Amino acid sequence: MNVLVLMAGDSGRFEEAGHAWPKNLIEIDGLPLIERVVGCLRPLLDAGARPIFIVRRSEDDAFRTADVLRLLVPGATVLLVPDLESGAACTALLAIEEIAPEEPLLIYNGDQIVEDDLGAIVDDFAARELDGGVVVFNAVHPRWSYVRTGPDGLVVEAAEKRPISTLATAGTYYFARGGSFLEATMAMIRKDAHVNGRFFICPAYNELVLRQARIGVHEIDRTAYFSLAMPQGVAAYEEHLHAVRA
Repeated sequence: MNVLVLMAGDSGRFEEAGHAWPKNLIEIDGLPLIERVVGCLRPLLDAGARPIFIVRRSEDDAFRTADVLRLLVPGATVLLVPDLESGAACTALLAIEEIAPEEPLLIYNGDQIVEDDLGAIVDDFAARELDGGVVVFNAVHPRWSYVRTGPDGLVVEAAEKRPISTLATAGTYYFARGGSFLEATMAMIRKDAHVNGRFFICPAYNELVLRQARIGVHEIDRTAYFSLAMPQGVAAYEEHLHAVRA
């Protein structure tokens, strides 16, 4: 399968907090953030998944982030893209030539930690013969994206920055076919289904639901998910690592 890791986000909040390095290279308990993220993906990579990383060209020009990724994951594909403000879905579409339409695809936010076995989670989605799958945790805050399930446990609706259930998504999106993601995302964009001017990954599942696709969920404990999108999240994860080591 292909694993698409989105690492082209803005580092503005980290710059404002006085950090000299971009978000991807912020050190967390001695290791750069991207090394921590690659550690989460290791079960998939060891099983033969093909990694594709998307990084801002401007960041790579200044800090050589792509070189770091290639050292961490030899043979990885690193795509350098322009700075975009149109959302994660549009960023992911820049990898269209690398996404095999008939092969499974996992899209993973590159500024988060999921302390669970992603390999086992993907195997579970495949064993259930799902067309798509979402990793979720229990939450109600509108900063997350959400899915709502029906009596059969399958997704009937997805929303961004709007709590339609207590199933918040943990930035981990599975598609049995890479082509399904591409088709659904393009349909979402054609309908102009944006949120505050940006297009996100999660709402693309609505297009698959309309086609009677079977989208399942895998729930993890809230304590197993860490967002590293802001300095406060990085500090909280570092405190967690210290507590575990103690």
